[in-house]
Amino acid sequence: MGDRVEITVTAGAKIASVVRVQKTTLRAWKAELSRWTTTDEFRVRIDQIAQTIPRSTFFGQGGLAFLRDAWVASRVACALPSDMVRLVPSERPDFEIQIDGQIQQFEATEADIEGRRRGDEADDPHPRPDPVEAWRRRFEAIPASLDRVVAKKLKKDYLAEVSLAIYVNLGCYGAYVEEGLPILREHTAPARTKFKRVFVLWEGCLYKFWEDGEYRFDKWQYVRPEDF
Repeated sequence: MGDRVEITVTAGAKIASVVRVQKTTLRAWKAELSRWTTTDEFRVRIDQIAQTIPRSTFFGQGGLAFLRDAWVASRVACALPSDMVRLVPSERPDFEIQIDGQIQQFEATEADIEGRRRGDEADDPHPRPDPVEAWRRRFEAIPASLDRVVAKKLKKDYLAEVSLAIYVNLGCYGAYVEEGLPILREHTAPARTKFKRVFVLWEGCLYKFWEDGEYRFDKWQYVRPEDF
């Protein structure tokens, strides 16, 4: 693939292959994703880019956080739905969408188990058993994971019209949605005073919990058949 450089490192009898994305490629991708693009085209493009990068690189190499923001942007933009979407070139917020000519700004973040190092997790093309006990552990990690990311965002300054989109990367195959929605509401509540609206992406849906400081629930699906 032309977007990658592969480096071989020899240590004794062992040889490790490290794949990194060139800085010139990252700059080109970021510039491309920062241009206004139709929602469907943006979603297809970020998925194309993500599929070319090994998991260890996508989560392990520095400077790729904008790609994860772009993935969140693509799902939010499709769910709402919007006409156009782009990353914001400046430090914050992370992305903008356009609906009927009106621009809405978003900060993106991800909630996950504390200390998880996904860059160390090997690519595995073969499905493996995922016991119900593991689903429950992930579900029970949601409150603390939300508390951490919300607390970090509350320490930063944003314009009053910026919304927050939190991707909860703790899936449970839909087993605990009814039990989970009150938890998502409670643990995103502190963000309602900082952000225009507060959204959560979880279990294939985009949920809105807060708007203008008040609880206002809504739900949209963002998963499509081609995602599987």
